[in-house]
Amino acid sequence: MNNIISHSFDISLKTKIGKNSSIMKNCEIDAFSIIGNYNYIGNNCFITKANIGNYCSIANNVSIGPGEHNLSKISTNSIFYNEEYEALTKLNCTIKNDVWIGVDSVILRGVTIGNGVIIGANSVVNKDIPDFAIAVGSPAKVIKYRFKKNKINKILKSKWWESDIDYARKLMKDL
Repeated sequence: MNNIISHSFDISLKTKIGKNSSIMKNCEIDAFSIIGNYNYIGNNCFITKANIGNYCSIANNVSIGPGEHNLSKISTNSIFYNEEYEALTKLNCTIKNDVWIGVDSVILRGVTIGNGVIIGANSVVNKDIPDFAIAVGSPAKVIKYRFKKNKINKILKSKWWESDIDYARKLMKDL
């Protein structure tokens, strides 16, 4: 763990956290999650089995990968599961790079959110969201794209998010 600003006591010691990432108060992050570089995670966030890329901004009260109960069982109560945590968290979540997730949003299990995506406040994301889309609502729906297709392709090709902050700034100027 490098240069982490953390005000939380509920981050697993096994969680992999990249450099210059800030995690605010009262967050819970499990041992199976990976947090990339230059990320901001707001207050009161709950993250399980998630792989979060670089340069992401996650607002307050966001849940990524909350447990999901098996609806085909006679009872949905987890007391009847053999391995409760495994049963509730079967699928991982992927948040790619430069993603902004608005306050009070929920990202359900197994979802992939593409590069450069914006998730509007109070959204419930129950399916994959493509690169550079803006998605809002419950369930979240893509309402538009941030850029035209040729610009999206140019940005994706640059992979600026794999760079440190100084070089990333230079690449963005060139884009």
